[in-house]
Amino acid sequence: MYPTILWATDGSHEADVALHEALRLLEPGGRLIAFHCDQRFTGGRIGGLPVYPDETDRQRRIEERVEELRADGVDVDLVFDSTSRDAASEIAAAAETAHVDAIVCGTRGLHGVVGFLNGRSAARVLRHASVPVIVVPAHAPLHADPLETEGAPV
Repeated sequence: MYPTILWATDGSHEADVALHEALRLLEPGGRLIAFHCDQRFTGGRIGGLPVYPDETDRQRRIEERVEELRADGVDVDLVFDSTSRDAASEIAAAAETAHVDAIVCGTRGLHGVVGFLNGRSAARVLRHASVPVIVVPAHAPLHADPLETEGAPV
């Protein structure tokens, strides 16, 4: 169990699977930091535009999820970071700044060219982080909802 966890999220289903695990690992009364890195293109005509065309929708989904967590009694802070740098290094830097005890992130488990093109962020977070990184595969079994079980972090 960890007193403070950074949940790295991109608003995807895989990130929600990782959130489930983060809540299981969070100490009762612990603090969760929901961190989203809004990556931006640099230079040229598209400089400053979000890498993901649905960035606004992603942020809205993350905000809604954080509000649900707060309504369930979870001590959660929401941090959005816009950057043109690598998301993995930004995640690690945010974890260090917030003095978290662990990072939890999801992975799609992509390999080959698809994995290369989609960045393999989870693997890069492992190289940059100075705290334990828990990488949760998209197909990880979901146990009982940690917010509905006895001893859940509230």
